[in-house]
Amino acid sequence: MNAKRYATVAVTALLLLSAAPSAVAAVDQVTGHPSLSGTATNNELTAGTESAISLYVQNDGHVGHAGPARYEQRVQTARSTTLDVSGDGTPLSVHATSYPAGNVGPGTNGPYGIDVTVPEGTDPGTYYLTVTAHYDYTSTVYYGGGSPRYNDGERTETLQVPVVVRDRATFDVVNATSDVSVGQRGTYTVRVKNTGSEAATNASVAASSPSADVSFGGAGGTATSVDHWAPNETKTLDYSAAIADTTGVRNYTVSLDVTFDDAAGVTRHATRLTAGLRPNPEQTFAIGDVNADLRIGRGDGSLTGTVTNTGPEAVHDAALVLAGNGSGVAFDQREYALPDLAPGESARFSLDGGTVPNTANVSSLPVSFAVQYDNAYDDRYTSDVHEVTVAVEPHADKFDVTAVNAIPAGTRGDTPKDSDWSTLTVQVTNDGDETVHDVRPSLVFDSQYYQRPVESNQRTGVIGTLEPGETKNVTYAVSASATAGGTTYPLDVAVSYEEPNGVSRRTATYTVPLRITQSASLPLLPIGGGAIVVLGLLLGGFIWYRRDPDE
Repeated sequence: MNAKRYATVAVTALLLLSAAPSAVAAVDQVTGHPSLSGTATNNELTAGTESAISLYVQNDGHVGHAGPARYEQRVQTARSTTLDVSGDGTPLSVHATSYPAGNVGPGTNGPYGIDVTVPEGTDPGTYYLTVTAHYDYTSTVYYGGGSPRYNDGERTETLQVPVVVRDRATFDVVNATSDVSVGQRGTYTVRVKNTGSEAATNASVAASSPSADVSFGGAGGTATSVDHWAPNETKTLDYSAAIADTTGVRNYTVSLDVTFDDAAGVTRHATRLTAGLRPNPEQTFAIGDVNADLRIGRGDGSLTGTVTNTGPEAVHDAALVLAGNGSGVAFDQREYALPDLAPGESARFSLDGGTVPNTANVSSLPVSFAVQYDNAYDDRYTSDVHEVTVAVEPHADKFDVTAVNAIPAGTRGDTPKDSDWSTLTVQVTNDGDETVHDVRPSLVFDSQYYQRPVESNQRTGVIGTLEPGETKNVTYAVSASATAGGTTYPLDVAVSYEEPNGVSRRTATYTVPLRITQSASLPLLPIGGGAIVVLGLLLGGFIWYRRDPDE
């Protein structure tokens, strides 16, 4: 019985052993794992810049036990991969620290964009970003004899990605100043320093502003050139700038774009710089202490006052100008030269020959002025218009002119004889407030001599100086026609004179009543005709008386 049982166990064992090779041959496996490494392109950066580098992940997957290609692909692929990037231990800053990469198969994967900031002052050299890759993978695939079975797991790898900080020129604004006033053009000065470790050559720094109220250009253009710009060297750059006259005093942004050649001769564009510009207030003036001596119908008035520079800058070649004459008042000159005026300085002005029309019927008139001036750059500007109101006095004659005597009617025909001239004395009184010189009254005739009853062969007389209230006489040789006797002729007289300041003037005409008396002798033609008649009668009577009675 025992022998039989042992025999049965032995046979069963032999059968199992004979079947084992067939079972093992029916099940196989593929083993392996991913193997990641990192590299980057565009990874040469400069201090003071922010750039995006391109990260690539190389998967050199390992296969321990080969098999079908699809299973080898599986054991080498990193699935659901997350890349955590850190700049710890370096001066570099990484903006986003986690990047989902998905499936990272064998070979090169990417690029994955990583934003990196290199702070100012970072020393040149090679720095390494730490990239930690978290992923799922399959270590073994069992296949054969049915559906494949996978032995999955999680894995973490640490990659080192180099970033090179190069020697390169970088720039920073030290300060900025401006002498530009609102509504004018001036100079904008900015000081820029090369904060990099490499010299820049053939640099161009262009200035612009996002505000339409600020413009750059003119003779200097919008850019300034620098041939050589050494590390730590500060350059002073000047620009011609203009501020619109419609704006106010506030801070404006100025952008500076730097283009340069590096040590290798490659043209580079630096990070845009930002500076500020605050203009000076608008150049202004004040007009005060205004006094006027104006009379309606007179042309010898005066106006005086003071111009004050109330603006922020000195002016030169300045002039006070009349800005329009809508009120009708006029002066001998339309502008008055002013001295150079520093801020806060004042200067007196005086305008002579003030004329107010006869038609004016007012007690005051507005007078408008502006100041024309050159600034420090010899640019010509005109200030805003200033209007002042000045008093106007009623009409009053400068002189009082009267005829002292009458003249007799003459017997002149078209051409007066020497005996026809009579002496006319005219009296002139200075009714003004100041002494006048070279006084010359003149007789004024508007019509031809044969159309008027009065003629003169000496139309201008000389008086000389007349003090206020003083009266002097002047004589003229005149004649009147025979038919003018017993009439009064409106004789026009204009007076030329010189004011105390040397300005020569001439008044409007004064109408002087001139009496013409009847002649003391009979006229030639009536006397001759009567004599002929009387002589004829006497001769006829004599002849009749002496005639022969017999006749």
